[in-house]
Amino acid sequence: MSLPPLDIITGALLIGTWLSSLLYMVELIQAVYYFCHYKQDDWKLKTRVMVAFTIDTVSALGNYACVYLYTITHAGDPMYLANQNWPMPLYLVATAIVAVLVQSFLVERYWRLTKNIIITLFLGLLILAACGGAFTVGMVVALFPAFKDRAKVKIPRTIWVVTQAVSDLVIAGTLLWEFRKANPGSKEMRSMLNRLAAQTIQTGTVSATTAATALMMYLLNNESNVTVGIGFCIGRIHVLTMLSNLNFRRPNSASSTGTSTGASTGTRSGTLEFRAYGVADSDRCGIRDVVIDSEQDFPSEQFKGKISSAKSRANDSSLAEIEMRAIYSSKQQFAK
Repeated sequence: MSLPPLDIITGALLIGTWLSSLLYMVELIQAVYYFCHYKQDDWKLKTRVMVAFTIDTVSALGNYACVYLYTITHAGDPMYLANQNWPMPLYLVATAIVAVLVQSFLVERYWRLTKNIIITLFLGLLILAACGGAFTVGMVVALFPAFKDRAKVKIPRTIWVVTQAVSDLVIAGTLLWEFRKANPGSKEMRSMLNRLAAQTIQTGTVSATTAATALMMYLLNNESNVTVGIGFCIGRIHVLTMLSNLNFRRPNSASSTGTSTGASTGTRSGTLEFRAYGVADSDRCGIRDVVIDSEQDFPSEQFKGKISSAKSRANDSSLAEIEMRAIYSSKQQFAK
């Protein structure tokens, strides 16, 4: 039995692990930075980050095992090279779990910003559809490992990649829309929101483009491992998306409560600008996605009471969000 073309079988996997390794090194640096500088973050958030990072690490190790088995242990074995072995389902399932963890983190962030039930549920359905597609592909590959049977996963793989790409783009688009709706009271605020918007676009489009490219390669040649080599990078990209959002904040190592230690006021436009690490139920007190840890410089006793209420709820909040400056416009409390 002759050997299959190794360029598209083992060569594509080898190059995929090279690219994956580069991304994993960046991911490792970002993870170390996060756990060293944001020790006061809520334990649930830190657990989510740790779980995503651990599963992605297992996936990366599985990628290396896949290449080693193909190129060293079973080198020249046409029977082994003609099949997709255990590292393949492992990478599919691990990538799906990581995607759910990261995308649900972003959707939860959107929910806390908007309280929009319809869009949040829609995003949740997209995430579940993508996860279901990935698990179905992994199960079919485990049951029918031969490359000649790859056509069996065409429909579930298409569902998986399309819904994942769409969910990445829609999540990025909804967050971008919320950032653009903000009415900043200073150039510094606008600059910060522009950076948030740019980061949202980059992280959303990179993961969606990678998934779409992998699908295109699969549809062009479903017996090639080029699509798998590209897919090796998807898990790294998703974890980097979450870490880059979390590390966008200013370090809160000096904070003892997980919230910011100050607030700035007194802009000429009559707006208040706040830096926040935690998130409170902000709709009731008129502050959007912020927690205040300082009441100084506020002339209104009524407004101080609202801030104290926000602080009280912040202490019970379970999620440490992206550091943002938010705007609270109060025509009744401040004049231009």
